[in-house]
Amino acid sequence: MKTKYFTGLLILLAVLFQACDKIEEPFIKEGKVVWNGRKIIIYDFTGHKCGNCPRAHETINNLVDIYGDAIVPIAIHCTSFARVTNTDTANPYHYDFRTNIGDFLGGRDFEAGFYGEMTLPIGLVNNLSAEKLSPHTAWGTEIAKIISYYPEYMINLSSDFNATDSLISVDVEVITNLNNNRKLALMVLIVEDHIFEWQKDYSLTNNDINNYEHNHVLRGGFNGNFGEIIKNNTDQTESGDILTKNYSLKSGNDWIVNNCVIVAYVYDFDTNEILQAEVIHLSE
Repeated sequence: MKTKYFTGLLILLAVLFQACDKIEEPFIKEGKVVWNGRKIIIYDFTGHKCGNCPRAHETINNLVDIYGDAIVPIAIHCTSFARVTNTDTANPYHYDFRTNIGDFLGGRDFEAGFYGEMTLPIGLVNNLSAEKLSPHTAWGTEIAKIISYYPEYMINLSSDFNATDSLISVDVEVITNLNNNRKLALMVLIVEDHIFEWQKDYSLTNNDINNYEHNHVLRGGFNGNFGEIIKNNTDQTESGDILTKNYSLKSGNDWIVNNCVIVAYVYDFDTNEILQAEVIHLSE
């Protein structure tokens, strides 16, 4: 079992991301971003046949360059832009990035999902409400608004992979920092980096790219499409209180486990605001 502990720190701001508006105090102070340890989830709804989606991928890369580990991206392949042309590996767009969660949230083929008909790329920044969907050019501004917030919760993760039965296990500790009576839900996902497959990119003359590097790709979930409630709003939690959960999931045959990361986040079930997130690499 391996354990990763998350602590607050300051991240230097090299350059202000071009999609962000001017950030006022207290987010920028003496050329630095004040980060108190609250990690930020980005749901990036995408597809390998979406020729504008590489611009959103670039946005995420730029945001990670600025904010480092504070940003936790999740690429969710969905809609008709994620459909598979054929299963012949010699032909483009044969690889299937789709998941049950992605189908539920974003839709499959020409059938809309939970968030209705979406024009990709589009995403959610630290909130699961449909009205919070925004284009990638707005993500930097949304992050700047909340990057300095103090986290109400911290999350500790420990994970294990049993190669014999391909079983991935994770233990989650949700630790209260600030007293509250929120109705709290926990979501646990697994994502994979460094998947080299086809991607359409309209900015190129030959817009069908082979061996495009797909990162932060959602592979599956441990506890449903929106996780599960772990605390009701009738229950007060105080600083230092710990809520624990454990889950297991069988890995897919085409997953490279050493490239996989478990993502856990807690959110307010009533407001859909994501309050904290944490990641752990299975290879750690």
